[in-house]
Amino acid sequence: MTDIIVELKNVTKKYKKSVAVDSVNLSLKKGKIYGLVGKNGAGKTTIMRMIADLSVPTEGEVNVLVDNIGTLIESPALNVGMTAKENIRFFSMLSERSSNKKSGYSEEELLKLVGLEYTDNKKVKDFSLGMKQRLGIAIALLNNPDFVMLDEPINGLDPIGVVEIRNLIKALNDKKGITFLISSHNLPELHNTATDYIIIDNGIIKKEITQEQLDKEENENLEEYFLSIIKEA
Repeated sequence: MTDIIVELKNVTKKYKKSVAVDSVNLSLKKGKIYGLVGKNGAGKTTIMRMIADLSVPTEGEVNVLVDNIGTLIESPALNVGMTAKENIRFFSMLSERSSNKKSGYSEEELLKLVGLEYTDNKKVKDFSLGMKQRLGIAIALLNNPDFVMLDEPINGLDPIGVVEIRNLIKALNDKKGITFLISSHNLPELHNTATDYIIIDNGIIKKEITQEQLDKEENENLEEYFLSIIKEA
């Protein structure tokens, strides 16, 4: 029995004359927390969108081998005129209709998981960016996903919020076996969370490395180390 839950085979994505992802081969294994590292425009979000079936590859195959996935890609698609719990209720209803599966959490449990108050009647339009990120993560966790993709999940969070989301991701990985694919510009924080790294530049996977290998190889700070890999021919 294979541990692979997502597989990309020779995947290319082109937009007119631009190549966003170039002949990528990638296998994601169950139980890992993958950090997807690259500059803006490197192809990180494009890969996530193709895995989530929000974008179709120009060439190659994307195979998702698990039933339930959760996503927070780009900005959370929230209903700004609703409260947090109303958003959870709304997206839970949509998810149940499309999958015929009920949420694995109550509204209150989900909001508590991400550090939002169930009794707060504030509309999402009045939320801070960090609060919107938290709610987006809560929605990604509907239906007990086996695999979750988070695109810049700590964007806009204060230092305490960053630690809380890190602890949440690690707890969900450890206790529920959820596999994560996370893109982030915060490399020190990613270093505290990820078990494996995928380094991408100009749509090309430059290197895959485990946390253990990284700790053995790293001689400079993280930014300099990843930049050195990107600059390699």
